[in-house]
Amino acid sequence: MSNKALVLVSGIALSLGLAGVPTANADDGDKRLGGVLRCGGISFLRQGGGEAQFTNWDLRNLSSTTSITVERVTFFAATGAVLFDSGVSGLPAFLAGVYLGPTNTNVIAPVLANNVLGPNQTTGLTSFHVPGVGFVVDQPMQVEFVWSAPARVPPLDIRTIRIARERNTLTTALGADRSRGDFSCISIG
Repeated sequence: MSNKALVLVSGIALSLGLAGVPTANADDGDKRLGGVLRCGGISFLRQGGGEAQFTNWDLRNLSSTTSITVERVTFFAATGAVLFDSGVSGLPAFLAGVYLGPTNTNVIAPVLANNVLGPNQTTGLTSFHVPGVGFVVDQPMQVEFVWSAPARVPPLDIRTIRIARERNTLTTALGADRSRGDFSCISIG
């Protein structure tokens, strides 16, 4: 077989082999109008109250053009019992990054109730700021986040960050980190 024929046959074989391989594009990928994410978590005091173990959930809108609405947040105890349901009580206060949740009564800079993450915005929720959860949960829990968008967007990104920190038993002030773990949430719908 001549070199020319060998190159031609190799080229055809390579072309056929790559025919089904998708190419990457920044705008490609999974885009949705909404979804449901489940995350783990924990929130309790250890060592006579000298250590606080709690969870932060960081929510990121990865779309640079479209807002995402956080429709509902539900906390479940390890037994399956509902600890908190924003469908009944309204959103808890998301205090890190962009403020979401109930109306903030701060006289200097009041913020109206909000459940929308704008394009490229990030917010965070901490377990001990959620009514009914606080530091009373001594077992693992699950948190369900339901979200929607008016146009197809990359899915809401939520990271679970489990933290253990020193805690002053007299002042309840949190001190230095003792450990930290970062986990992805799972899409269930």
